Amino acid sequence: MIKKILLLIIIGIPVFCHSQLSESLAKMKSDAEPDFANYEQLFFDATEYIFDNPVNFKSEEFVSACRIVDFWKNEDTGINVPIFGSFYNALNPKSNQRYFYMIAITHYILDEKLNSDRYLKNIKIEGQKYSEQEDVRESQIGGAKIFLDYVSKENNGLPINSKAKKFLKAYKKGELEKVFFN
Repeated sequence: MIKKILLLIIIGIPVFCHSQLSESLAKMKSDAEPDFANYEQLFFDATEYIFDNPVNFKSEEFVSACRIVDFWKNEDTGINVPIFGSFYNALNPKSNQRYFYMIAITHYILDEKLNSDRYLKNIKIEGQKYSEQEDVRESQIGGAKIFLDYVSKENNGLPINSKAKKFLKAYKKGELEKVFFN
């Protein structure tokens, strides 16, 4: 009996939390001057929802999650998303691959900040090449792993193009770092 109750709680909490995305989006949009600090957890929840569910642009919650991401991606959030490099260039610019990779990097950065108390700034450091900075590389590879895990599950509905398949293959072998920064 206790096991059943715990299972219902474990399953029910994420479902309940995520069912509120459309309502939270409406509230956020109605805020005359939204302060990111008040919506950071919502932004994280939206990115988490996206990677916990198949692509479904007919789902109100999925679309709300994407709209929350879109709302904040051009605002000053203090989150710098390094989207460049051979992996990014291999993704199809005419599909949603680059968009979902950007969301994956954002999710990784927010997860590190909110759940591990680590802040990946991804700001240019004088005297260092931006693409070689430790925080930039960690954000890119962390986001790539989230993205590749997502696309590796066919039921998620986000196919990967042939140029990016070498990265997926390396990811599945546990060798992503070897091909990612070359």
